[in-house]
Amino acid sequence: MSLAIETSTPQWFETIQPAYINGQPTYLDENGELIEGIYTDLENDVYHSLDAFSSSLVKELIKNTPAHVFRQYLSGIERKRTLSLTRTLDTGTLGHELILEPNGFFNRYFRLPLAKEYENALSTATQLKAKCTELSLKTSGSKPELITRLTEHDPKILIFDVILEKLIIKHAGDKAFKLAQKQVELKNASSIIRAFELPIVQKEALKKPIDGLVWDDAQRILATFKKHRRAPRFINNGYAELTVIARCPVTGLMLKTKFDYINKQALASDVKTTRSTNPIKFALQCRDLRYDVQEAFYKYVANLAGVPVKIFGFISIEYADADICEVFEISKRRQMLAHADMTKGLQVLADCLDTNDWYGYSKHDEIMVIDF
Repeated sequence: MSLAIETSTPQWFETIQPAYINGQPTYLDENGELIEGIYTDLENDVYHSLDAFSSSLVKELIKNTPAHVFRQYLSGIERKRTLSLTRTLDTGTLGHELILEPNGFFNRYFRLPLAKEYENALSTATQLKAKCTELSLKTSGSKPELITRLTEHDPKILIFDVILEKLIIKHAGDKAFKLAQKQVELKNASSIIRAFELPIVQKEALKKPIDGLVWDDAQRILATFKKHRRAPRFINNGYAELTVIARCPVTGLMLKTKFDYINKQALASDVKTTRSTNPIKFALQCRDLRYDVQEAFYKYVANLAGVPVKIFGFISIEYADADICEVFEISKRRQMLAHADMTKGLQVLADCLDTNDWYGYSKHDEIMVIDF
């Protein structure tokens, strides 16, 4: 297999800088303009706000049209349901974090138990009403009202929601819990757990609660990754979440990338949780989502910044129907085609910015003849 560690000039990583020194950004000059370079510890929300173009935008341009890029990235119009205001800690996100940035994981999150782990605790409204009937208490009202009624009658009654509440207060903090309650009352979140996805609550949380099933799946993703004979070699002796900023010498555009991982031999890896690691299905996913253009863009920006990335591996992990980890490399033929597409996409982007013409499928509004 061609995914072998190659010898390359080791000096590139000596130019890596922390994104902040004494709280001041090193990636901005005194005028607030971006400084080309390689940076560690740049937060995701800050990265996305940088005044530079990413592979996601270029992929959108290549997959669709300039009009799509303008609508999605430049128009200020938002029609999609977005998670930009929340951070949903789903299985893939946590698995990704466990693989790439495991240090401090257990200081950032805690696991919520599952109802089945407390078989003697009351968890459903039906069970709560039955207990009220047994104790000759009123059975009307919402679930929270039933819980309050039972706990006031006998605080020793095991109620699953109360167990969760105590755990959240213990690990996330009373201030964060009360703030989460307030968000539910304001209908900004459907539940206490969902409220912890809101930045206003996350900011106050000592640790973030994670659903037990999501937690267990994420741990299984890590175990699956570790069992693969080759995959852990790529996520070793290097840098996770490395931000690279460079200016394209052809178009003059400022570009940015954030690598999942680059080791000191400049071998880059991208970790993806996926529905299937079947090579045929993953190839189709690569085609549809243009992972090939992502690779071409990342390598291009890295090379501009002096990082000699030549090899880019996709570490793909499935966990829903089976626990499988596979490592893929895009063929040389496809890499060449993707590089050409990426280069053309950058030029089209530069032209659109110059002319402010974000056209659709016909550049000059031609009449198109169709047949069916």
